[in-house]
Amino acid sequence: MVDRGLVIVGAGEAGVRAAFALREQGYQGSVTLIGEEPHLPYERPPLSKVGSHSDTGRAIVAEERFAGAGITFRRGLRALQLKPSEHRLELEGGENLLYDRLLLATGATPRQLPGLPPNERIHVLRTVEHAGSIRRCMGPGRHVAILGGGFIGLELAAMGRSLGVEVTLVEVQPRVLMRGVPEKLALALQARHAAEGVTLICGVPINAIEAGERAVSLAFADGKSIEADALVVGIGSQPNTALADAAGLFLENGISVDAYLRTSDPDIFAAGDCCSFPLSVYGGRRVRLESWRNAQDQEPRPPPICSVVKRRLSPSPGFGQISMT
Repeated sequence: MVDRGLVIVGAGEAGVRAAFALREQGYQGSVTLIGEEPHLPYERPPLSKVGSHSDTGRAIVAEERFAGAGITFRRGLRALQLKPSEHRLELEGGENLLYDRLLLATGATPRQLPGLPPNERIHVLRTVEHAGSIRRCMGPGRHVAILGGGFIGLELAAMGRSLGVEVTLVEVQPRVLMRGVPEKLALALQARHAAEGVTLICGVPINAIEAGERAVSLAFADGKSIEADALVVGIGSQPNTALADAAGLFLENGISVDAYLRTSDPDIFAAGDCCSFPLSVYGGRRVRLESWRNAQDQEPRPPPICSVVKRRLSPSPGFGQISMT
């Protein structure tokens, strides 16, 4: 067989770590990493924590390490179409890559506010460009509203206060971190933010949001309203599944994978924010974890996929029964 190698779509934490893990496990075939952003792969968690002087992320690995490991990293390229029956990935510009096996590490996209037109005063956080736009809104005398009391919202609130910004954090649930931590810890964090000068509005529905040229206004169900220089929306994210969906892969709260990260196609895997997998501690219930640690480690670990050049030529078994020899 001709070694067409392994292609990884997505140059975030999951994709980059997988590429180097292949080499560490002894895979000798070609490894191609496709990144849609023009940057060297960077860590996303620091984007909500750093100060006002950096518009770039912290690199996951130094650029020279790709060449040293024999990994072809191609940045600024978008994958347009996946053809599993042909083992072919089409990139923008018309280029096609053939693969023996492929890993989808396409990540997630921030949820947008439905029905609200784009406005330069309304922001989300996912990329270094997003982070730069948010930090340019922050400074003494500014008022920034943050919608969403999850980890990103709280981290941005803390960053804003450290920069002298007036911060109002809005959470429509009764308290912050409703899904993330126990109530006792959440209330302690809430109290700490309030002590640092963050105004918290919890448990009050929002009736309207209006963004103009000079400000963003939020009107609440209790008749109160606030006006801010900018609004940051941190209400969760959606898995990037368009490529997988168009290719006919099974979806369930993301790209559906088994305990070894195998999709419904025997030669396609998925990892990181884009996939859901059965978790044994929840009795096998399917979950999707949007976290840096999960993207880096992705437990349970898949069996080595460095044996792709030995892929069986016999008909593929069903989903969840895929031979890895």
